[in-house]
Amino acid sequence: MKIPRKITPDRISDSIVEIRYNTNIPFEALIGIFYQAVKDTFRYTNRPLGRQQFPISVPSSLPQEIKLSLGGLSLFHNDKIKVQLQPNSIIFNCIDGYIGWENYYAEIENALTIFSGVLEIDNYTRIGVRYISEYPNNDLVDCVNFTFTFGMPDIKSDTYSFRSEFKWEEYKVILNLNNKLLVVKDHGKQPTPTSIIDIDVIEETINEKDFKKIITKIERIHSKEKEVFFNILNEKFLETLNPEY
Repeated sequence: MKIPRKITPDRISDSIVEIRYNTNIPFEALIGIFYQAVKDTFRYTNRPLGRQQFPISVPSSLPQEIKLSLGGLSLFHNDKIKVQLQPNSIIFNCIDGYIGWENYYAEIENALTIFSGVLEIDNYTRIGVRYISEYPNNDLVDCVNFTFTFGMPDIKSDTYSFRSEFKWEEYKVILNLNNKLLVVKDHGKQPTPTSIIDIDVIEETINEKDFKKIITKIERIHSKEKEVFFNILNEKFLETLNPEY
């Protein structure tokens, strides 16, 4: 299908890019080396950053990575993105709302250039690009090419969770659909029934030392994530998002 260049509103609540790597540098030393390299362009914090959300009950189909939006230890940030270092993993996310792929990709490339330039990385092993889109007060049946039925066809499920993992070309795709999950955006406010489309596209078993090739792979995986997303949406709902081609 023809893939839109942009939709408005995009409803993206999380945009996570994770790159896994191997190095012999101890994690504590790695943090210090990276901090010295980025201290003029990134700030360090161990506090949550950006918008926070609090699902009243997170279904088991939602992997724990959704908690990354709440921040954590070893978190570097500028005004646009945050970079979270974990042992053998570097994770990127936007600070406060999605900044568009062109800007986001440039920020990731800049941080990875610094990261690979100051650290001895043996190889990069895995890349995941994950986007989570939220649709408050929407029923998934009105949004996606998916219907949920079971042995009682007269029963309509108001709330449900669906998880699927499948191979597409050389990628693993993890698809989570959640209908009308109750989410509190801010403390003290009433929960909002929110439908969620959560797509994680992963290239595993990478054995690559050249970070420039990793940058190219990130771009390609992002394109695959968009293909999955727009193939899931039904055409009528897509038109309400003002697609630009």
